Amino acid sequence: MARKQGFRRNAKTIGEILKTVDGGKREAAARIMAAMPADSGAELDIYTTDREVVGIVVRADKQAKDGIATKAASSVGMSPGNP
Repeated sequence: MARKQGFRRNAKTIGEILKTVDGGKREAAARIMAAMPADSGAELDIYTTDREVVGIVVRADKQAKDGIATKAASSVGMSPGNP
């Protein structure tokens, strides 16, 4: 039987790309962190699941009361969920 023509997904290679390619996530997170108040207590959290994840962790009460992460993201032209 002849091999099918067209696109053939290589899941292993795609998985490696998602785990290793930054794509600007770290730079974007650094810009947001720089816009936060010095006493915010924010931390950068980088880990890998099926892909690399870069997150900014703030205390829940500071985010709920003051929206510090949202304000910092907005001040550098980003918003959560819409980079």
